Amino acid sequence: MSHTFSFILCVSIAGIGFTQTSGQTVKESTTITVRPAFGFNLGVDYSLVSNMTPSGEPLLCSPVINNGPGFRLGVFGDLKIQERFSLSQKVELSFNSTTLEHNNQTKELDPVNLNFMLHGKYNLGKKVSKVNPYFYFGPALRIPLENNSAGSIETKISWYGDVALGLDIDFGAFYMSPEFRFSQGLTNMRKDESAGKLRSSYAAFVLNFTGK
Repeated sequence: MSHTFSFILCVSIAGIGFTQTSGQTVKESTTITVRPAFGFNLGVDYSLVSNMTPSGEPLLCSPVINNGPGFRLGVFGDLKIQERFSLSQKVELSFNSTTLEHNNQTKELDPVNLNFMLHGKYNLGKKVSKVNPYFYFGPALRIPLENNSAGSIETKISWYGDVALGLDIDFGAFYMSPEFRFSQGLTNMRKDESAGKLRSSYAAFVLNFTGK
């Protein structure tokens, strides 16, 4: 009888120990650790350029802005600081079809740009989830690459504020993350401010692919 009781006691202790260990495995860590991850993205967007007077008021008459679709692709590096929070640094090349009409002339508006972004990303679910929603926000810098030809409006470097909602989907070897992003122009993008100001925003659907 004593041998049977001793066996049951040992099994119980081992079971408790296994349960505690398992609980520690799935418990979210709040320790600050920097873990890098890299990836690439591609997406489509739609320009939302607004026309303004030199004093910054909305201008509804000429020149006429024809907003249009665009395409973007880039690379990024994520620095995971905690289980749910990371910093994402992105570099994207964007191609746009927006034009401006004035005095019977049609000119391109920022047809090619290089974008630098720094986003703070927060996951709403636990890391073990196969589908994990997230949101991020942060600043972006837009540098025009093709704006000095006779057929385009001369623009300058401008600042943006980004916000996005997306899903991290775990495919085993990598994450695929579809997201909707809105970027609000914060500064004037037109070099010659005497002709009026232009503030560019855009909405985009982007697919991100991140390695593990």
